[in-house]
Amino acid sequence: MSDTNKDAAIQAEEEIKENTLPEEADAEENAESPVVTDGETAEEGEVAAQSGVKGKATAAFHKGKAFMTRHGNIWQVVKFTLISCIAFIAEFASMYALQYGLEGVCGNEDFHWFIFHYAAGRGGAFGTAGFIAMLGSKCIAEIISFTINRKKTFNANNNVVFSAIMYVITVVALIIFTTWLAGVLGDAMGPAIGADAGNTISKMLSSVISFVVIFLMDKFVIMRKVDKGDKEAAADSAEGEAMAAEALAADTADAEENEAVTDISSGDRE
Repeated sequence: MSDTNKDAAIQAEEEIKENTLPEEADAEENAESPVVTDGETAEEGEVAAQSGVKGKATAAFHKGKAFMTRHGNIWQVVKFTLISCIAFIAEFASMYALQYGLEGVCGNEDFHWFIFHYAAGRGGAFGTAGFIAMLGSKCIAEIISFTINRKKTFNANNNVVFSAIMYVITVVALIIFTTWLAGVLGDAMGPAIGADAGNTISKMLSSVISFVVIFLMDKFVIMRKVDKGDKEAAADSAEGEAMAAEALAADTADAEENEAVTDISSGDRE
């Protein structure tokens, strides 16, 4: 084949490539690119939105947790309040259960003992039934509060016997005071608004008083967290210093022994 024919064949081949390559490239691009429907686009947008909301919620949670960690006293108040709400609900539920459950048995009997006075019936403070309801419900609430708050709120690690004794003393004093107060308020308000409303108001007031007193006693006296870390760290530090001193003494002895051996060897060579 002559050079002219070769040049003509090469030029024809290049023209064929120029005409066919763009179409083939477009076909390959269309084959590789998946078809995205409007439904898939909307679903991806929804997933992205949910991820954004979840991320913001997670960031807010961690920020709040960090804040509570820095402000331990605030977090203690929050936890103590939540646990007190649980005890508060249990106290009211048990009070009404005892009050109405015993009303037919001893609710119409006046109760007078020591400083406690509960007038009979719904015109007073439910009499003996009211006294038992107030006293029993208070005991139930304080048992719940002590059990949960000791570990969950204050992380107490002091002597549990001391804690229990001090807590009993505090609670007994509070029970005597609030039970007396409930009888006084119930007798005073019962004739005007009825025993139901009178006992409810007196119970709420006594619960607020108990909340404040017990929180302060728990935090500073009953459920103190003894910082054992400093003592342990000091003990570890002292032990470490002793071990370091022993190691230094051993190294010094070895060095002196090596020096003596070296001097003897030098003398022998001389």
